[in-house]
Amino acid sequence: MEDDTKRVAAEVILDHSLSLRRSAPALLATISARVARRMFRQPTAPPTQAHEADTFRLHRPPRQRPSAYLITFVLFVVVPSIAAAIYFAFFASNQYVAEARFAVKAAQFDDNLDKTKSALSKLSTGSIPSLADQDVYIVANYIHSRAILDDLSKSLDLRQIFRRPEADFWARLKDGATAEELVDYWNAMVLTYVDGPSGIVKVEAKAFRPDDALTLSRAIIAASEKLANDVSRRARNDTMKWSEEEVRRAEGMVETALRNLREYRDSEGYIDPVSAATSTSKLLLAAMAEQIQLQNDYFVASKAMSKDAPTVVTLRTRLEALDKQISELKSKLTGSSPEGGTIAASLVKFESLELQRQFAEKLYQLAQDSLERARIRAERQNIYVEVFVPPALPEYAKYPERLSLSLLIPVALLIVWGIFALVAAAINDHRY
Repeated sequence: MEDDTKRVAAEVILDHSLSLRRSAPALLATISARVARRMFRQPTAPPTQAHEADTFRLHRPPRQRPSAYLITFVLFVVVPSIAAAIYFAFFASNQYVAEARFAVKAAQFDDNLDKTKSALSKLSTGSIPSLADQDVYIVANYIHSRAILDDLSKSLDLRQIFRRPEADFWARLKDGATAEELVDYWNAMVLTYVDGPSGIVKVEAKAFRPDDALTLSRAIIAASEKLANDVSRRARNDTMKWSEEEVRRAEGMVETALRNLREYRDSEGYIDPVSAATSTSKLLLAAMAEQIQLQNDYFVASKAMSKDAPTVVTLRTRLEALDKQISELKSKLTGSSPEGGTIAASLVKFESLELQRQFAEKLYQLAQDSLERARIRAERQNIYVEVFVPPALPEYAKYPERLSLSLLIPVALLIVWGIFALVAAAINDHRY
């Protein structure tokens, strides 16, 4: 007994001294070998004590419990691998895939400005491909959202599609699934991929029947087209809303200015005070010129003839009448007149109202131009879904990949188990 104790102590001391000198690969190989020996309960013995080891094997009990490594290997590697193989071989249901590809494009106008901008863009960017537009990712995220489920549920019974009798217990949608669970299941059955440089969206819809897969794929495309139309309509309305409000406001200003002008003309009795002032000024200038001529004639006649001469009386009468006419014209322009008000005062108010009318009409014209530009810009914001690979009825089941998964699952379980086994062996070696 004392010899065995010394032998074990020497082995531990030797192992620890060697572990400090060994490299990492050598230490890992040593630990792996010990794990394998412990699985099958194969204790090591020094070469010089081979006879004692043989004697110990002859006297040990005939039956011992299995190693913990062997038990965990069977439970976590062998049993799950066999269960997975049986499931994929006999129980896993076929899943059919309907694939569609489409692109989300914006409306394009073949005008000279667009051609110039496109040419300049190509020259500035060179041969670098452009990235996908934001609209593409909006559609892709919509396909994986709860919103599309709410839209599709109006025409399709998704829960019934995903609970067909052909579906196995593991793959089908569970009974009484909540909305969140349905979204998670939907994201597992519907796959999307967006190609960044080209903006192409690839959609794969899986179902347990070929016609269900085709129906889902067509419904997804129809919902995506409806979303594109809704986005375009909202963008167009938002773009046009402000411009239309400006046009209505400018139109109201024009109507107010015209109404004020009409009320002014009705109250003052002038259609156009400017024209009235111009005609009155012309009459006044003509009367004053005639007055000067009559004054000259009257002065000459009064010197040559007596005051009671018919010619002198006629000239004096005409001159008095002309003076009265000139006074009336002057009072009509700047002073008080029997008709009430003056042309000068009316002209000031009329020019103010006319200026308001011209300003309102100018604003209205600018608002109309802005509305037209907004309409063109809104038309450019229209997006639409262009399907160039329509979905077709699948003829064979693409999923599950029975052979690949039957091989990958044991390999993955073996790797995971091996990592934990090596960690446990390293801990045990440093514990004693």
